[in-house]
Amino acid sequence: MPTSPVAGAVSLKTVRIILLVYTICLLVGTYTHARGLVHKGFLAYPVPLAIGLYWDALTVLDPLAAVLLWWRPKAGLWLTLAIMVSDISVNTAVYLAGYFGPPVPHMVPLTLFDQALFGLFVLVTAPLVYKDLPLMNDQTA
Repeated sequence: MPTSPVAGAVSLKTVRIILLVYTICLLVGTYTHARGLVHKGFLAYPVPLAIGLYWDALTVLDPLAAVLLWWRPKAGLWLTLAIMVSDISVNTAVYLAGYFGPPVPHMVPLTLFDQALFGLFVLVTAPLVYKDLPLMNDQTA
């Protein structure tokens, strides 16, 4: 099994596993947003227009990031980071603003908690993956 020559780098297999986790989670997000569009329609949620447009756009952005992770990994990684940081920020703001009911002190909705865990995983692992993407490209060529 080839390993990265860089000290402290992760193995090619580990990079691929991390990218697979990203891909699966992004496809779960795709399903969630697509299901919302099918069942409720475009801009169906009682939020400001920009937020509704952003949520609906994730139906395209999430699978685009998933494909890019394997086709153009650095672009896919940057898009995944941008999606996670922005989506967690938007969803937290929506929750705290009370668009779906008043926030409950010391409680976080399970969906936001799950999303935050994945976001934290992406933020922690992305630098490791980014460092080893050239190695992955060399191995797949």
